[in-house]
Amino acid sequence: MAASPALAQTATPSPAPAGPTYVVQAGDSLYSIALSFGLTVDALQQANAIADPSLLSVGQSLVIPGYENISGVLTIHRAEVGETPASIAQRFGVSPELLTRLNRLTNPAMMYVGQPIIYPEGNTGIPTGRAVAVMPRDSVAALAARSGQSVWGMALLNDLASPFAAYAGQQLIIASDAPALTGLPQPLLALTLKPEHPVQGGTLEVAAQALDAAVSGSFGPWPLRFADDVGGPVALQGIYALADPGLYPLVITATVPGGGVTVFEQMIPVADGSYPYQLLYVGEEQAALLDPAVVGAELGQVTQIVSPDTEARQWQGTFLQPVQSDRVTTGFGVRRSYNGGSFDGFHGGIDWGATGGSPIVAAAAGTVVFAGPLTVRGNATIIDHGWGVYTGYWHQFKIDVAVGQAVQAGDVIGAVGSSGLSTGSHLHFEVWVGGVQVNPQQWLDAQFP
Repeated sequence: MAASPALAQTATPSPAPAGPTYVVQAGDSLYSIALSFGLTVDALQQANAIADPSLLSVGQSLVIPGYENISGVLTIHRAEVGETPASIAQRFGVSPELLTRLNRLTNPAMMYVGQPIIYPEGNTGIPTGRAVAVMPRDSVAALAARSGQSVWGMALLNDLASPFAAYAGQQLIIASDAPALTGLPQPLLALTLKPEHPVQGGTLEVAAQALDAAVSGSFGPWPLRFADDVGGPVALQGIYALADPGLYPLVITATVPGGGVTVFEQMIPVADGSYPYQLLYVGEEQAALLDPAVVGAELGQVTQIVSPDTEARQWQGTFLQPVQSDRVTTGFGVRRSYNGGSFDGFHGGIDWGATGGSPIVAAAAGTVVFAGPLTVRGNATIIDHGWGVYTGYWHQFKIDVAVGQAVQAGDVIGAVGSSGLSTGSHLHFEVWVGGVQVNPQQWLDAQFP
């Protein structure tokens, strides 16, 4: 009996890996995607059978393991200034519970600017609008009338069982053509940072807009001293060059004329400045100037001079380089060790090598508040530019200005020398903001505010 021919077997398709997916965007790497989703690169490779992690293409769909009972396409939003987990959930039409679960937010108050926030695509949210607080003896009907909204429309938008279900202090969303929805509470209207990602030794600019309210605040251990500018209150604050990298709370307080106070808080990451290290060796005579008692007393004197916050802003635009030189001998922030000691200090300014006697000019308009000899800094000049911003010029051969004198940007104020703790002719230039030394290069390159 003839044998029956063997039938070709149809391969059973492998089941698609379970779990949500993510579509690769421009600039992504397997490492950055894994980091955003709290995964290892190995886990992401195994879930997607990727042999070579460098072979990743824009538009490629990746399975994201570890998110049980979640399906669909996930995407990433970087938390912005003024946002909260609740406002992000409303903006993208996601329940707060799902957003918390997706992002493993054990403490929503610790969400920081720039944090990758995962959410599912395809939901209808509230992309633009503003948050208002229900005040005592106020009502949803009154809020709706003031904002041109319908009572029931506002109730539905905010998931209220009825217009009478709101309580005093509750944050409600009013849909409008305003900028992207944030979590800023009334009367705060807008909040911006420059730069959004500050570093050790940098200057932070905080600009706020509030409706009929006085603005105050703090950033980490530093109080923010707001001044009125064309676009609203602005505060400038330096970040200590030896501050620990990490998260620092930005606290903004708005006080209305009647005494009501609203507080908004958000975590801001401060990055490592990646400053280099420098070993210096000096002779006995100059080593005596490194006595902690001498150094500490003089630093205290300078800090006291640059601490007042004068109301009038005298400078405009970027600062001028105060000496004609292309030779930077030491940059800002360099961690220094003298004669084999510990690296417990840093270089508080920029050193430009220049011929002795070369003219030194004011970096910006201001008022001279110190002009005289110091033990470590040598012949020194300090100029107050207003709003807590000061510049210092150390190791001069001679000083050509006096305390109380007004100067303009580019005015000659002295000559390059090597007085004080100095190993050669140069100008040491410092910028102080809010009582803290900051990188002068930032002020030479960018305009504040």
